[in-house]
Amino acid sequence: MDLFNLDDHIPNLGIDPSAEHLEELFQLFKADFLDNEFYLNDCKVMIDVRKSKEKGYEKYPHTFVKIITRGVKGKRCFDKKRANKIHWIKPILENKDTEDIICFQFLEADGKIRDYFWFKEGFFLVIMEKIRPDYVIVSCFHIDDDRNQKYYEDKYTKRVK
Repeated sequence: MDLFNLDDHIPNLGIDPSAEHLEELFQLFKADFLDNEFYLNDCKVMIDVRKSKEKGYEKYPHTFVKIITRGVKGKRCFDKKRANKIHWIKPILENKDTEDIICFQFLEADGKIRDYFWFKEGFFLVIMEKIRPDYVIVSCFHIDDDRNQKYYEDKYTKRVK
């Protein structure tokens, strides 16, 4: 898939999604990661399918909820920019070896090494972690301001070489 043909999935998605919109976003995620196994660097991408404990999202898998929400003061709130690009995750990972994706590893403060896949022109970043023998999706972000842009550029500068 051509990364430059990717758009937000739901035009005018609001900050408080309807049940229909949540289900539509989940079906995209399900098609990409639950209905068929997905591999990255010969490692299966594992999805935490345990039901979320976040209020309003209890019927959805933990990984899905973590992707479509943002941590704010100890709880998670719907992030429309992140959620509306949920269908970008798989194409970004599939195109990791192209010049359109900046890939790097970063040693986090907790000692974990995470893999970053940054579609810089699309302002979207996917973070993965290898938990032997598999990969897990840690998070993804819509890089929505200069401060975030600089934050990830600094991580790239300090990447594991």
